[in-house]
Amino acid sequence: MEGLNRMIKTANTRGWLKGFDVSRDGAESLEVTHLQYADDTLIFCGAEEEQLKNLRVILVLFEGVSGLHINWRKSFMYPINEVNNMSYIASILGAVVGTLPTTYLGMPLGAKSKPIEIWNGVIEKCEKKLA
Repeated sequence: MEGLNRMIKTANTRGWLKGFDVSRDGAESLEVTHLQYADDTLIFCGAEEEQLKNLRVILVLFEGVSGLHINWRKSFMYPINEVNNMSYIASILGAVVGTLPTTYLGMPLGAKSKPIEIWNGVIEKCEKKLA
């Protein structure tokens, strides 16, 4: 997984993949391209054909080098805002188009974080583990 991490970072440095910028009150911004947890990876990039083709190459090379295999049927793309040609873009990766909000590793993803109700499932799981 460290190899995949480095491949994505290199692609970002060379401008092949662009993540999203996170900034705090005018402070320096941070570009997030991916998040990894164990054998799960979230990758953030633009909904542009060129970026997705680059990502596909990275993932295929990762499979070949590592001997690990990506389960493309369990791979989802979640469009943010309006994305034209979503089914074509998803076909580049062979991914399923998902909708937000969803749950990822038991955490709400893409939901408005203000309402406390979205955290009920997480709180219940934590309480059970602590009991």
